[in-house]
Amino acid sequence: MNIKMGVAKAGIKPSGDYDILVLKFPPSSFGAVFTQNSLAAAPVIYDRLVKEIQEDLSAMVINSGNANAATGEQGIQNTESMAELVSEAFDLYKEDVMVFSTGVIGVQLPMDKIEKGIKTAVENLQELDLELAARAISTTDSFPKYYELEDEIDGKSFHVKGIAKGAGMIHPNMATMLAYIFTDVKISKELLQRTTELVVERSFNSIDVDGCESTNDSFVVIATGESEVEIDDSNKTYFAKKVLEVAVELAKMIVKDGEGATKLIQINIHQAETKEEAKKVAEEIALSNLFKTAMFGNDPNWGRILSAVGQTHFDIDFSKVKLYLGDFLLYSGEPVSFDRKAAENYLKTHKEVTIDLYLGKGEKDWTYYTCDLTYKYVEINAEYTT
Repeated sequence: MNIKMGVAKAGIKPSGDYDILVLKFPPSSFGAVFTQNSLAAAPVIYDRLVKEIQEDLSAMVINSGNANAATGEQGIQNTESMAELVSEAFDLYKEDVMVFSTGVIGVQLPMDKIEKGIKTAVENLQELDLELAARAISTTDSFPKYYELEDEIDGKSFHVKGIAKGAGMIHPNMATMLAYIFTDVKISKELLQRTTELVVERSFNSIDVDGCESTNDSFVVIATGESEVEIDDSNKTYFAKKVLEVAVELAKMIVKDGEGATKLIQINIHQAETKEEAKKVAEEIALSNLFKTAMFGNDPNWGRILSAVGQTHFDIDFSKVKLYLGDFLLYSGEPVSFDRKAAENYLKTHKEVTIDLYLGKGEKDWTYYTCDLTYKYVEINAEYTT
């Protein structure tokens, strides 16, 4: 894919690491989904407008270390200034550029540093390096998050590549995250937008670290149209599955990197009456701090799981419910005997834990990802701005 990138250390992050990323690509179809938090950050407000008026996108600029959120009219002006700096450098219209920010809320952008950083990034364009790009958009992340695949449709190859950031303040809609997926297929903006919305529901809208929804969350899919593969009604499902594969892998990395987390927990809901019921039940378990602390303590306390299910207030007949932790059946309409020591050892020795809950009502399912809640999470967030 003909995607160029430039990075810079502008001095926004206290760590001194890369904090500016500029991406340049051919005029491309795009799909985008943003946070539903009412305190939407300035770049989200700007990007929503770009999404509505633009058929194509040609560039993006991302800064990390400062969210440019709750910054009033000055924040909007600073966002537009970032777009203008990039558009002038690449001879584009301002609206050809999307802008993203992530970091501390309520602090104005240091525009002198931003301007120098964008200039440096633009002057040092290189081929897309997923690891370096992911590093440049990170904040409290402990590792860069990226994933890619190559596949074929009708014997013609196409690529899907993605980067993401996120570790804390993670909960839909979406999570505290930025994620970008790039593909070289030909696809209309309308179909790509529908694909993006479907994908986000099963990936970035199905993860939780701490139940806190953010102000800057953005997920964008870019399709450069450089391959011979054209997406239409005959192959849209297959293509969507590939985009979903990349998105799920990125989403799992975000949860695995949950601030202080020691376990990635996959919650699978089976036999729900509707998809909405399946997702809500999974989400309620993922949101339970009692459940998450039990997982940290290696305690197979199934009562905390079923209690969370009950507070969804759905009409669930618990005499038909079955609950598994890994391969251990914990509950089947009533308490069952299980090897507690072995179940505790499963939690102690596995960094990825699976919960399977069968509701006995229908045929719908959903998968949600969360992590345990640890002492380290409190330490990190108690000292976030100090």
